[in-house]
Amino acid sequence: MFAVVNHLQFSKPVDDFQVALEKEGLPLLASNKGFIDFHFVKETEDKAIVLILWEDAASAQAGAKLFGPTWFTTNIKPYLIGPEQRSVGEVILSHKK
Repeated sequence: MFAVVNHLQFSKPVDDFQVALEKEGLPLLASNKGFIDFHFVKETEDKAIVLILWEDAASAQAGAKLFGPTWFTTNIKPYLIGPEQRSVGEVILSHKK
């Protein structure tokens, strides 16, 4: 499993992105081969953490190529304050209850 973690700061409230992500962004991500899971975490009123889980690094790269230059660029990027803080890596331990 492979994880992509983004720390984002916005020029408008995090809550304003929930509906568009749920109705448009998430279905687009979920349609990608290798997609496992998505979490949009409200850290503060203007900061969010995004966690996307993929089967492998190749799936994550393919998903980023489809999602990044299209939906993300149109619906998220214009509202970012500063650069994205992105971390990626192999998940070596996971637990679900």
